[in-house]
Amino acid sequence: MSALPQGIVHATLIAPDSEQVIAAYTTQLAMRLHERSTLNADDAAALDLQHLTGAPLAWLANSFDEPVLRVIEDPLAIISEPMFRHGWLSLEVLVGDIDTLAAGLQAPFTVLGAAANLELSDAIRAAQVLGPCGELLYLTQIKAPVPPFDLPMTDATVASTFIGVMTTPDRDASQRAWSALLGAKGWAFDTKITVLNRAYGKSLEGRYPVAVVPMPGQCMVEIDQVELPHAATTRHAGQHSLCLRLPRVDDITLRDAGWHVTAIGNRRSVRGPAGEHVELIT
Repeated sequence: MSALPQGIVHATLIAPDSEQVIAAYTTQLAMRLHERSTLNADDAAALDLQHLTGAPLAWLANSFDEPVLRVIEDPLAIISEPMFRHGWLSLEVLVGDIDTLAAGLQAPFTVLGAAANLELSDAIRAAQVLGPCGELLYLTQIKAPVPPFDLPMTDATVASTFIGVMTTPDRDASQRAWSALLGAKGWAFDTKITVLNRAYGKSLEGRYPVAVVPMPGQCMVEIDQVELPHAATTRHAGQHSLCLRLPRVDDITLRDAGWHVTAIGNRRSVRGPAGEHVELIT
């Protein structure tokens, strides 16, 4: 039996209106409704969403028939832009032709930044898109290898999430936590982040302290340090969690590195120092 693939398995969105999200992704992002169900107690605990046990959910699959996005309905969730709270900021999704895809997007998607090459490399071209439940998508085309990073490429319209992007008040603390989880130190540097500069009303040349930590399966996490006021606690719609399949790391190591860890059967619910949630499969 071959080993299961490691890295980012799927992402979870919280939506006040799951039908709107399903319609948007299936008609505009070439995804397919894979399954409808309800959130069972074990999955709710693994997601730290016990209050949503029994809620309607849907799985959306890509063109390879892989269920890569879980949408859970919460009518009380508040839609707000993720740039204004710490934790998960964006799903970076691998696509085959970003210019064609972005040009065809319409409501309820909002293209925040036209497709452009990244400062890091002309081989990476991306557009920033705000989705129907407040989720931020970096739709990214990789045209050629970009050493030292191990990045995937695809011909599919939409493949899958390969990078989780988060914001934090402390890049170094978040990088230590993720390095302990992923077993790699990664890289730290400063770079322009256009979508954040626009959101904060800053010069488009403004730079942020960033770290990138690689994980198996040609996946990564990007850590962006930003200063934000403390946000009021509320039930936010949008990106809630990433499910990762990784080699086992003991709970003591994770807790020492800043993770809050809860065992749920053969999974762990872990929350990082900036509030980001991970459903961990080992």
